[in-house]
Amino acid sequence: MKQLPAEEISHGQLCLADYQVKGRGQYERNWETDTGKNLTFTLAFRPNHADRFHILTLACARAAVAEIEESIGCEAFIKWPNDVLINNKKVAGLLTETVFNGNKLDRLLIGIGLNVNQEDFSTNIEKKAVSLKQVSHQLVDREQFLCRFLSRVEFEYLRWHKQSDALLRSINQKIIGYGEWVKFSINGHDQQTKYKLLGINENGQLTAIDEEGGLKTFSYEQIRLITD
Repeated sequence: MKQLPAEEISHGQLCLADYQVKGRGQYERNWETDTGKNLTFTLAFRPNHADRFHILTLACARAAVAEIEESIGCEAFIKWPNDVLINNKKVAGLLTETVFNGNKLDRLLIGIGLNVNQEDFSTNIEKKAVSLKQVSHQLVDREQFLCRFLSRVEFEYLRWHKQSDALLRSINQKIIGYGEWVKFSINGHDQQTKYKLLGINENGQLTAIDEEGGLKTFSYEQIRLITD
C-alpha cells in the first residue's frame, strides 16, 4: 500500500493478509502470527492534512478495545503509544506510516495486528502476548470481528475529523496509567522520577505533571510507559 500509485488508493481502503512473513511492529520489532488464525491488515486514510495523526492511531486502538470488550466480555486497555493489552499482555499492536507527495500528505497507513485464535506463541513472547481465544476459551469468528471493528473505526474517524473532545476523553479513559503516578522512558532513557499521567491533548501529545507540579507534553516518538 505504500508503493501503490495514488490513483489506486482510496480513502478507507483495506489490505488484509491471512499470513505475514515479515510482520513489523513499533521499533522495528517482529510481529508473530500463525497462518489463518489472526487478523493482520492495513487501513488507508486520505485526510487533507497530517496533523493529529497519532490521535487517529489511538482512535483505531480505542475501536479495537471496544470491540474486544463487546465480543469476549473482557476489559482491554491501550498502552502508550500504540498497543492494546488484556491482563497486561499484548493482544494487538498498531503501526502508522505516512506517504507524502512533496509537502502534501498522500496517504496515512495504519497497520494492525490482532491475536485472535492463536493459542501458542514462541518462548520469547509467550509471557507477553495473548489472544482473544486464550482469554475467552472460545473460537472467535475473524470475519465478523473485523466487520464490527471496521464499523467502529468509521465512527471514530468521523469523531477524529470533527476534532471531538469526546473522542479524546474516550481514549484517555482507556490509557494504562491515566490519572496515576507512573514512570516513563524518555528518548530511550528510563526516568527515576514519576509523572502523573493526564492523557493526550488535542494535538495528540501525551501530557503529564512532574513531581514539582510542572506540566509536560511529549510527542509519541519521545516517550514510552514503563509498566514492569
